[in-house]
Amino acid sequence: MNFKQSLKNKYSILVVIDIFMMILLIINLSLILFDYFFSIPDIGQFFKMSTPHFYALYHDNIHTNFRDIDLIFVAIFLTEFIFSWILAIVRKVYHKWFFFPFIHWYDLIGCIPVETFRFVRILRVFSILIRLQNLNIIDLSNTYLFKKLKKYYGILVEEVADRVVVNILEGVQDEIANGGPVLDNIINDVIRPKQDLLVEWVSRRLEHVIKSEVMVRKEEISDYVNSLISESLNNNTQLQTIEQVPFMGKVITKTIEDSISKSINSVIEKVMADLASGKNRILVNETTNAIINAFEYKDDEAQLNKIFTDISVGALEVIKKEVEIKKWKLKEDSGKNAGKSEQMGIEFLMSEKS
Repeated sequence: MNFKQSLKNKYSILVVIDIFMMILLIINLSLILFDYFFSIPDIGQFFKMSTPHFYALYHDNIHTNFRDIDLIFVAIFLTEFIFSWILAIVRKVYHKWFFFPFIHWYDLIGCIPVETFRFVRILRVFSILIRLQNLNIIDLSNTYLFKKLKKYYGILVEEVADRVVVNILEGVQDEIANGGPVLDNIINDVIRPKQDLLVEWVSRRLEHVIKSEVMVRKEEISDYVNSLISESLNNNTQLQTIEQVPFMGKVITKTIEDSISKSINSVIEKVMADLASGKNRILVNETTNAIINAFEYKDDEAQLNKIFTDISVGALEVIKKEVEIKKWKLKEDSGKNAGKSEQMGIEFLMSEKS
């Protein structure tokens, strides 16, 4: 314990109180535990037969007056509770002054002088230890008990949290499967408010794809367009007739083919250049609006609702299965396998040496 450092910081009063209270709690809990066993007839008879003087001393002075003695401890605990509450109000530890008793509920329940609630006081011991640990006054992180408590606390939190999340997801699944216009909600509450961001993203992606993929293949695209034009013109009977004209026929058809190729390639290149610039946002925005408006046609609404419902329920089912995986068990099994591998490696090295 780093007592000297703790006495110099602003938490020094609380540290001294915590240590004093922990000593009292340990004494009180030990006394409660001993008196509980002392009340068992067989154990009481054992003390009476083996140590009659101690039995008479404890029975007459402590066991008989145990409730009054416990009330003295309760009075001290309540006094400290009220003092800590006032100190929390002065220091504005919590947002509202009445938060303290709700956060430290175990302190109040432990002060109830009834046998059932007395052992709740052990929670206060753990809370004090955690507080001292957080203040770096004590270090329990390497102790066996701390590691075990941390392990099972993590398991408990994960199991409870997983169960809560699964129940919530099942409720959402039932609500989606049994009710409401899912498609309308998705369009109006999710897609439309984010339409500008969606258009911006699609526009940037389209610009990037055209610049990185399409524009670098201009020659390939031009050759492909030329081949299509040439094939189309070769199958055109009117051009075939013109080509039969002596001397000038082939020149005319070649000129027509070149003109068409240049015009179409120029148009394609211009379109690609526009799509690779900020001008594509107008087209993307209009296309997005057209798609969203198409979703709202009543003829397709039922089918689209069914599609979105199945997708949503299926996605939630995947999430549920992921949540239900016991990650603490996977870590434990992984640790065991690592330990086995290490042991096998040691045994192999020992066998090699021998």
